[in-house]
Amino acid sequence: MRACSGRPRIMSGSPRLGVVGNDITGTSRGALPPERVTFLHARKGTTVSESQEIVFSLEEGIKTITLNTPEKRNALSASNALAIAKEIEKSPEDGTRVIIITGAGGSFCAGADLSQDLFTRFQDAGRNLEAELDEMVSTTYHRLARAVYQVPRPVIAAVDGVAAGFGCSLALNADITLASTRARFIQVFVDIALIPDGGSTFILPKLVGMKKALEMALTGEPVSAQEALELHMVNRVYPAEELMEQSRAWAARLARGPVRTMGLAKRTFYEAHLMTYEQALDLESRRQARLMTQPDFFNAVVAFFQKKKPSFS
Repeated sequence: MRACSGRPRIMSGSPRLGVVGNDITGTSRGALPPERVTFLHARKGTTVSESQEIVFSLEEGIKTITLNTPEKRNALSASNALAIAKEIEKSPEDGTRVIIITGAGGSFCAGADLSQDLFTRFQDAGRNLEAELDEMVSTTYHRLARAVYQVPRPVIAAVDGVAAGFGCSLALNADITLASTRARFIQVFVDIALIPDGGSTFILPKLVGMKKALEMALTGEPVSAQEALELHMVNRVYPAEELMEQSRAWAARLARGPVRTMGLAKRTFYEAHLMTYEQALDLESRRQARLMTQPDFFNAVVAFFQKKKPSFS
């Protein structure tokens, strides 16, 4: 599927990496000490070496996070998951208006990196190892899933190639998921005798229904980009060579809008999933009233009557 004509395009500018802000998820259990993680302040014309495992850039309010271990199909270590989580969590304070998450080299993310020490210590099996693994999953991979799900900014996943295991969960946690024609979504956990994590047990049945979610989890069979579109797992499918251009166009369009309002809309939709209809109406009423007292609303109303396009903070 192709974008409509007249789609928005990114304007050139000087990218920057923002300053650290407060975490949105509050205090959490202690995390693993970070292993080697390299951060690139991406600029136009920069060549990214294979040793740089995550690339963060911020340009025109659009933060792009690129998983950059293509030799492992961007399998994600715990420390890299934590680093990405922290980068997303500080987005409300560093000028970020929209976030794009993608992967380099024709893959999105093949899941957790199983070569990590904690995954290979079978000889230590027991309560202590169980507790360590619970701590690791909760404070790294699941902190990243929460950051994507909760950050009050739109998050776009640009999925090219494989999105497997936690990589599939990461793509599903995004607010907008865009896929290339060669994307594949795989709940591959069953192949290593694990259950889905990263929020998939919560999100996937709501998108595709319980029967299809269980089929994916119990068989580990891949879902193509076209089937994912039909199942409402993704919003659009584009040719691989157009995916990033289209993703940036989506991000630019969203970045021009009232992103604080979008953040509240996102939170309200997700909270309403767990409510009755009457509770959802009450929540909408309270939050709508709050938004009606904000400058973005006033400016938009004035612009409407003046037949102008509004600008948003």
